[in-house]
Amino acid sequence: MSPKRFYCYVDETGQDTLADLFIVTVVIPENRDEVLEYLEKVEVQSGKEKFKWGKADPLKRLTYIETILSQRKYPLKTYFSFYKNTKEYKTLTIITIFKAVQSIRNFKNHKFIISVDALGEKDRRYYGSELHKLGIPSREVKGVKREQSNALIRLADSLCGFVRDVIEEKPKKKDEKLTKLYKKAIKEDVLIEV
Repeated sequence: MSPKRFYCYVDETGQDTLADLFIVTVVIPENRDEVLEYLEKVEVQSGKEKFKWGKADPLKRLTYIETILSQRKYPLKTYFSFYKNTKEYKTLTIITIFKAVQSIRNFKNHKFIISVDALGEKDRRYYGSELHKLGIPSREVKGVKREQSNALIRLADSLCGFVRDVIEEKPKKKDEKLTKLYKKAIKEDVLIEV
C-alpha cells in the first residue's frame, strides 16, 4: 500500500504581543481539492472574500467561520495550540505541527506536504530538518507568500484570528457568538487543541 499524502496548512499569530500570547493553527483536509473549492465558495457567500481575519468585516468573518466549523460534508481537521510568555516562535510552530500530524492515525506510514504562511527559504529548510528529527515523514515544507495564498492558508489565518479573539476576550458582552462557537467546535472535535 503506497503512503497517503496529507496536506497541512499552517499559520501563526501573536508575535506582535511580544511574548504575551502566541497561537499556531494547522489545517489538514481529507480531500484537499474538494475542500479548497468549498472554502472558496464560503469566502464568496459569506462576503469575507479573500481578506485576512483582521481585515474582514466582523459579521462576515463570523458567518464564514461559523459555516466552516458547523459543516460536516467536507472533512477537515483543524488544530491549534496557544502559548504564553515565550518568544520561541519557530520551535512552538514546529511542535504544534508535530502534535497535529502525530494525531493522524499511522502518521509514520504517510507523507506530509506542509505549507506555512510567510515562511522563508532558510526557515523552510530548518522546519523540514526539525520535523524530520521528530519523526514526521514530511515530503516537503513550503513557505507560502501572500500572492500564493489559497483558501486553506486563509482558513488557517482565520482560525488563528478566531482563537486569538476568544482567548483575548475580544467578543463584546453583547456578542458572545464567537465564544459559543469556539466552545461548540472544541466539544465536537472540529477544533482540536494540541
